Amino acid sequence: CRACAPGPRAASTGPRRASTGPRRRSGAMVFFFKTDLVYEMLLHPKFFGPRLKVFIKDEIMKQVEGTCLGREGYVCAVLDINDKDVDAGVVDHDTGCVQVNARYSAILLRPFKNEVVDAVVTDVSELGFFTEVGPLSVFVSRHAMPEDLQHGFDADVDSWISDDKEVEIKKKCVVRVRLLGVMCDTTQITAVGSIKDDYLGLVSTG
Repeated sequence: CRACAPGPRAASTGPRRASTGPRRRSGAMVFFFKTDLVYEMLLHPKFFGPRLKVFIKDEIMKQVEGTCLGREGYVCAVLDINDKDVDAGVVDHDTGCVQVNARYSAILLRPFKNEVVDAVVTDVSELGFFTEVGPLSVFVSRHAMPEDLQHGFDADVDSWISDDKEVEIKKKCVVRVRLLGVMCDTTQITAVGSIKDDYLGLVSTG
């Protein structure tokens, strides 16, 4: 039946936050933080047995790690799921399925405006370049580069090259970026950044 799928699935919203989000200490911004979440799933009777809680733990890790929880951030890693944090569940008498809530701890990545990060360049064009910080995509426009780079795009080698030829930004190199803006939706977080300020820009050639 549709309500009782052959495997587990998240009911309604899936992961739910069970504690406060990232905290700022002495004005500092926290890029990674630990929090407690609740995962809701609907289990088919075929999974009932002595390894039920092991299966639930494995399924949470498979379904949750690497996903985006909107403004909460990206789930980088599931740290801990204790047996006592998996409830007994509620039986749906029409289908025989069981609704289970499991509480778990996870490390989330949540970027903030003005955060400075080291990112890997993944794509270069005449408009700027894209970088990645783990699952986070950051775009740096040509207007957010130093003046000696703003007109230095070389289409033949897909690189941004400074006037003095000492700086070359291309795929796989590492750059230090300040986040100018962060946009969140239900499935991903994206950002725009700048390498104009002091101590920003090319870190290594990859």
